[in-house]
Order: sequence, then C-alpha cells, then structure tokens
Amino acid sequence: MESLRSTVRRGIENMTWRFLFIFGAILLGFPALAFEDPRHVAEDFLDLLQRGVFEEALNMEDETMRELLPKEALQKMWKSMTEELGRLVEFRTDRVGERGEYRIVFVVSRFERMTLMAQVAVNERGKISGLYFVPFASGEYPLPSYAGTERFIEREVTFGVPGSELPGTLTVPKGGGSFPCVLLVHGSGANDRDETVMACKPFRDLAFGLATRGVAVFRYDKRTYVHGIQPTLSLPYFTVEEEVIEDALEALKFLRTQKDVDSKNIFLLGHSLGGFVAPEIACRADFVRGVILCAAPARPLHELVPEQMEYLFSLDGVVDEREARMLEEVRGVTEKLTGRVFQPEDSVPQLGGYARYFYSLMDLKPLEVVKNLSLPFLVIQGGRDYQVRERDFLLWKEALSLNPRAFFRFYPSLNHLLIPGEGPSKPEEYKRPGHVDETLIEDLACWIGEQKS
Repeated sequence: MESLRSTVRRGIENMTWRFLFIFGAILLGFPALAFEDPRHVAEDFLDLLQRGVFEEALNMEDETMRELLPKEALQKMWKSMTEELGRLVEFRTDRVGERGEYRIVFVVSRFERMTLMAQVAVNERGKISGLYFVPFASGEYPLPSYAGTERFIEREVTFGVPGSELPGTLTVPKGGGSFPCVLLVHGSGANDRDETVMACKPFRDLAFGLATRGVAVFRYDKRTYVHGIQPTLSLPYFTVEEEVIEDALEALKFLRTQKDVDSKNIFLLGHSLGGFVAPEIACRADFVRGVILCAAPARPLHELVPEQMEYLFSLDGVVDEREARMLEEVRGVTEKLTGRVFQPEDSVPQLGGYARYFYSLMDLKPLEVVKNLSLPFLVIQGGRDYQVRERDFLLWKEALSLNPRAFFRFYPSLNHLLIPGEGPSKPEEYKRPGHVDETLIEDLACWIGEQKS
C-alpha cells in the first residue's frame, strides 16, 4: 500500500516538470554563442544538476532563466524528476541545432528508469537561457500485428509556416491513384510525429493500421518539439494558436496539393488536446470532410487537472491530509483561471505556464462550435482513460445531439492512448510497449469509407 502511495504521490509532484513538456516552459531563443562551445556549457549545467549543486547551476543561468526557474523551483523540479525517473546516470550531446542566429544543444539524458532528450539553450554570453525536456525516441518499435508494411509506402516531407517549417511523414497505401487521408493532430506536450509517450507510439500505430486498410495518414512533429518557443514569440504571449492550430491548418493546405491524396476526402483526427481544438480547425478549413475526436476533452485543460490528481490520489483507496491540501490549492488556482483573475501575462502557480495560454483554450468554446458544423463526426472514448473522462464524452454527445451525422463509440478497455488494458489505468502502463486497439483501427477505416464523398 505504501509503495503505491509513494508512486502516486511522485506522479502528482512531478506535474511541475511535466508541464515543461506541455507548455515548452522555458525554452527560449537567444543569439548564437560567439566565444565558447555551447556543448560544454550545456553539459556543465547538467553535471551540476546531476550532483545537486543548485547554487552553481543558478549562477550559470541568465536573468530570464532565473526569473522563470529560480533556485527553489529548479531544485524542486529536479527532485520531482529524479524521484520518478531515478538518478541521472549519464548524458551525451547528440547535436547542436541552429535556428537562425540561435543555438540549442540536444543532450541525450539517461535516467535510471527513462531516457529523455534535454534541449539546453545557451546565449551569447555563455549563460543558460532555457531548459526543455522531451521524450527520447530510441527508434525501437515493435510492429502491431495489424500493420501490413508491404501494403503502403511512407514519404518524408516538409511543410509549414515560413520560418517554422516542420518535418512530417505521409503514409500512403500502395496501388496508385488518390486515397482518403487523415491528418493527425497531437495532444498536449512537445510531441513528435508518432505522439511518442514513453514506450508507446499511438500515431504511428494509427498511420500503419489505417494505411494497411486503404486510408492515407499524415503525421508531423509538433512545433514545440522541433523549434521550442521561438525567439519571435515570448512565453507570456504563447497560445494554442501557435502551439497547434496554425500548423494543423498548414498541414491541411499541404495535403490538398498532394497527388496521392483525394482532396475531397481529407479527414481531421484530433487526440486529447488535438480533439479539443479540432472543431476550431474544421471551422476554418471548410474543405474538411469529417472530424474524429479521440479521447478529446470537452472542457479547457485547467478544469481537468484536479480530476486527474484526485484519481491518482485515490488509487490507494484514501486521500490523505497532504494530498487533500494539494488538491485544494490546485482547485483554487483553477477557479481563478475560470474567473480570469490572473492577468494574461501572469505565470500560473501550481500548473505552470502563463494565463494567456489557458485563456486561449477557454476562448475556443468547442461545444458551441460543433453545434454550427454539419460535418460528420466520430467521437471515441476509452473507459479506462483517467486523463479525459466519460463526462467529456457525454458533453460531446449532448452538443452533437442534433447532428444526424455524428457517431459515438465507447471502448471500455482503452486508456488515454487508445491502448487496451485491464484494471484501473495508471501512468506506469505507458512505460510498457502497447498498440492502439485493432478494433478501433477497423472502426475508423470503416467510418471513413462510409463518409467518403
């Protein structure tokens, strides 16, 4: 019992560093280093964190970094990470990227229980200007049984907003001609094109499964994965528009130019946060043939956090005094967000990020948007999903109740990544390789075939 409680508590406490994934918390762009190898600076900084010498680490930060991540916050973040992931065993520089006049050092960082890619920004004065962790994709991927790789080809492409171009993969069935195509839109975080979460790659599963069944799929690396928060946009002004919507619209326009894509049958599939913003994207791209919402919240992100925490706390059967206090604090913050008490440029305690980002989600109002769309909708929900609950599924049902082309599928055994399992879902199950449910793949392919014009 105590082991479970400790695991769950670590899961909650590490939310601080997990929001580095969600909001790109402090990866900023700064002028390229002119006089010192940035690799040495980045590695020295991680070495200090590894040894717990936080005062010296703080001295390596620039003023902006110290404001966003002062000593206490840096120490707490590192403690949360190492409690969940184990100690940092080793690290090595993989590459140094140039983004215009800026450089970011990519450092493969192997913790005892997980490997991450640290992206460390170094400014022209040799100071650390940003620290940003993303999941590290090792390249190992066991094929799902339903993937017939002999039935499709993959093409690497580049598209996007000038200056923020993104790499992607178009997976196309063999056989010539043009095919219906699905654009995959990611959930929260700096996701790669496979939407890699620890050992799972749900977007690659979807691409392989659907292409095997005659449906093309386009997936791409998210802007925050490729570019971080760019120097042209300071963090207090970063919104879901720059994080997701702009690039999804660019991807849709790109697909219309591809000869092997049937431009009259382009579908939009949003997973998690991607599902929340999908109605807005479809509203702006009037050529979309249909919309698929997978594990999609119907409510803004901040409203889900207390529910997720309460679920994790309850896994051991009791919410203790300390956990109750944490819940109360987070609920207080979410109520302030709902009431727009924070100024847009204010940082949000407990949750991380800036209020403007949360407000940009609140302004979308997807439940109202879908009422004005006559498109075919397919809403998918897993019964073991604790990150987006059945309550949201029912809200979508209600909002789409007057749309005769809206369909709803509930899969009792699926978790948030659309992977089947048994018993209460826990964060630890994402560490085990798993694949998107085959029945779901079949249902998607069937529905798309029925909606083709």
